[in-house]
Amino acid sequence: MPAVTTHEFASVDDLPPQMLRDGICVRPVHGRHITLAVVELDPGVRMPEHRHPNEQVGVVIRGAFTFTVGGETRTRQPGDMWVIPPEVAHAVESTGDDGCTIVETFSPPRGDWVDIPRRQPAPGRWPAR
Repeated sequence: MPAVTTHEFASVDDLPPQMLRDGICVRPVHGRHITLAVVELDPGVRMPEHRHPNEQVGVVIRGAFTFTVGGETRTRQPGDMWVIPPEVAHAVESTGDDGCTIVETFSPPRGDWVDIPRRQPAPGRWPAR
């Protein structure tokens, strides 16, 4: 990742979204030591079990999903938070009719997202208008 040398202001609607896979859209901003991302999950979407070298901390801001982290499964809904240490296996399944939106941080920054194509900026499902 290129080194961050200046500050940045951003709005969720102005961030070019990236599709991690069908039904999972991220809008990240990257700092020198952290990535902050608004993640939108379509209803019923699944992210299979995976792991990465980044510590991951997040909060649900809209909707609900089922999270399995290190073999423990819980439903997460608005206001629920989590911490996943590096290299711990985790999987996600969106529940509910409207999908969900979460805000997550990753440290170190998600360098593996750099080559994922970005789409044109467009309003997401959050914040509500």
